[in-house]
Amino acid sequence: MFKRSFLLLLALMMVLVLVIAGCGEKEEALGTGALVDEVVYSLEESPAAAVSKLKSGESDIYANSVTDPDLFDEILASDEILYEYNYGSYRELSFNTWGPTFEDGRFNPFHIPEIREAFNWLIDRNYIVEEYLGGLGAAKYTVLGTTFPDAAIRYPHIVKEIEEHYAHNPEKAKEIVTQKMEEANCELVDGKWHYNGEKIEIKMLIRSDSPPNPAAGNYVADLVEDVLGFEVERMERTGTDASPIWYGAHPKEGLMHIYTGGWISSAIPRDQGSIFDQMYTHRVMASPLWTVLEEDLKDFPEFDEASRKLRFKEFTNMEEREELFKTALWEGMKFSPRIWLVDVAGANPYRHDVKVACDVAGGIGDPSWVFTAHRHKDGKPVPTELLRVELPNMLVEPWNPVEGSSWSYDMYFTRRAVGGAGTIPDPRDGLYWPLRIEKAEVVVEEGLPVVKTHDWVTLEFASDIEVPLDAWADWDPEEQRFVTVEERFGEEGTTALRKTVVHYPDNLYETPLHDGSKLSLGDFILAMIMTFDRGKEASPVFDKAEQAGLEAWLDTFKGVKIVSEDPLVIETYSDMWYMDAELNASDPTDTWYPQYGTYAWSGYWHMIALGWMAEAEKSLAFSQDKSDDLGVEQMDYTKGPSLPILEECLEKAIADNFIPYEPVLGEYISAEEATERWSNLKAFYEEWGHFWVGTGPYIIKSVHPVEKQVVLTRFADYPDPADRFFFFLEDLAIAE
Repeated sequence: MFKRSFLLLLALMMVLVLVIAGCGEKEEALGTGALVDEVVYSLEESPAAAVSKLKSGESDIYANSVTDPDLFDEILASDEILYEYNYGSYRELSFNTWGPTFEDGRFNPFHIPEIREAFNWLIDRNYIVEEYLGGLGAAKYTVLGTTFPDAAIRYPHIVKEIEEHYAHNPEKAKEIVTQKMEEANCELVDGKWHYNGEKIEIKMLIRSDSPPNPAAGNYVADLVEDVLGFEVERMERTGTDASPIWYGAHPKEGLMHIYTGGWISSAIPRDQGSIFDQMYTHRVMASPLWTVLEEDLKDFPEFDEASRKLRFKEFTNMEEREELFKTALWEGMKFSPRIWLVDVAGANPYRHDVKVACDVAGGIGDPSWVFTAHRHKDGKPVPTELLRVELPNMLVEPWNPVEGSSWSYDMYFTRRAVGGAGTIPDPRDGLYWPLRIEKAEVVVEEGLPVVKTHDWVTLEFASDIEVPLDAWADWDPEEQRFVTVEERFGEEGTTALRKTVVHYPDNLYETPLHDGSKLSLGDFILAMIMTFDRGKEASPVFDKAEQAGLEAWLDTFKGVKIVSEDPLVIETYSDMWYMDAELNASDPTDTWYPQYGTYAWSGYWHMIALGWMAEAEKSLAFSQDKSDDLGVEQMDYTKGPSLPILEECLEKAIADNFIPYEPVLGEYISAEEATERWSNLKAFYEEWGHFWVGTGPYIIKSVHPVEKQVVLTRFADYPDPADRFFFFLEDLAIAE
């Protein structure tokens, strides 16, 4: 059954580019805002216990994929539970590439690329799928999702060649590892590898709560011991307990050699060109495990170049794109700072009286649940007081809106619930719809393979797209001012491959914030500034983990211009483009809705400025990497030791009526607005006990790190109709 469903989805993805949304007739108006008064997230690590609670009515949604076939049979047999499939969860092995030795002198075999690559032959991926997933998944050799367009539609021939080349061959893996260990002056003594007379012990960090782990992790550990000849220390940990070891600690400490990682695609990735930069380079992720890859990449210049070009769309046709994918895929296998094991297919269960959209990739998460979850009676939506959601992991990393938690169960169930965005993805096909923007115009260079599906965006082609000389093209952190196109590129200016014009509605500045403030142009301008400033060495909040990513982005970014302040209209010029017109008007640096960091959490100028002050004073840090550098806490807006520090910053801000980057923002934020914002934030903190001000349909009511519980409460002033995105619950029509 699972395999049939998996193949059916694959067939669906083969015609994905032809889907169109089918919106049915709406019921009578349900008012505005969420239909749920309170949402309680709780930790439940056991899928079996979660299903039992759904059956008994103790919970309403299990926001995770059930992958155990026997447990799925139990779901099928229950009249109390419904479910939806998702196919966006995947598993890998992450290697610690630091070396040749850790700071305590221990040898690290995995600083050698060929040893990492050898694991592709060592492991039988199909065995993991059949033995530990009961067939609920697919062997995964490359970073591309096996059911998503790039692997399933565009380049299956490349993926197949890689699968054939790296087919299970443990003897070949052993031969390569033996050769490289001997070249590194290691020796095999009594069947175990030694370095300088000391036995090499591999610390393998195995997730205990991420099927097919821990079973699959222990299978790999057996191979490392029995086939490769290493001593293995098996450290089974929950995701919560594992995170400080693999994600938070610096690799030079050698706290782990191998980690059994798990990831989720939150939405259907119609274009996975940027996945190489995220997973294999230092340019996206702000964790030490990734930042150290900058040095490793020097040995893989072809991969580095192809990865960068794919992320920033430095190609002009599909033939060039295919060549870049071919290079990135093959060279990525040789580089292998992480290797891919399986794509996991699973069932997302919920109570029979609940309706909720389930993303084909990400399952029940952000934003699908935020705008669709409700109870129903006799087929009609009904308001309800309480919705109980259980998660397998939560509150793993600190929460701040600039570079806080990257943990999927923090982001995908809170990010849009409390925040905002210019657009949001359709959980059924990955195309975007307007959330705060009203419409968009996209112009791309003639010949680029771009298509349009939805009516909210227009698409045109042009032979020459000139960038206005007065557009903002960079940022001067010392003078605290934007650098114009004329200053950056000269009097003749520059051209771009793509122009996007986003139009916000007339009532944009009536959008209410949770603390009683209203959205303002200053919120947008600060987000623009921070996009540049954090990667500049002269900035008071410079973060070296941001520098490489900023420099790479600036190579394709040509300029941004606010052509109208009210109503707000913003033009963006770039050499980076996407094959769907909708995606060209959906990135945070296209809509410029105030979003921050790698994972696009939203934030508003006064609450962002609070953290800015703390980081500028070196009291707290937004990112994990800078937290390590400064030896201070990573910032958390919701709990813990960050709160009193942020409270002190708030008092200073009130006393000074502080406006960040005042040489620029002073033109957009009046003293009166600053006074009101700081007063509102203080009142908000006194009422709610945290500093996370949002604009979403829910407010963070309380956070309980010990009990592992988060409570959201309905934001009464949220302006959108409750059923605005109920069409996400409907099936897509497939064009013949």
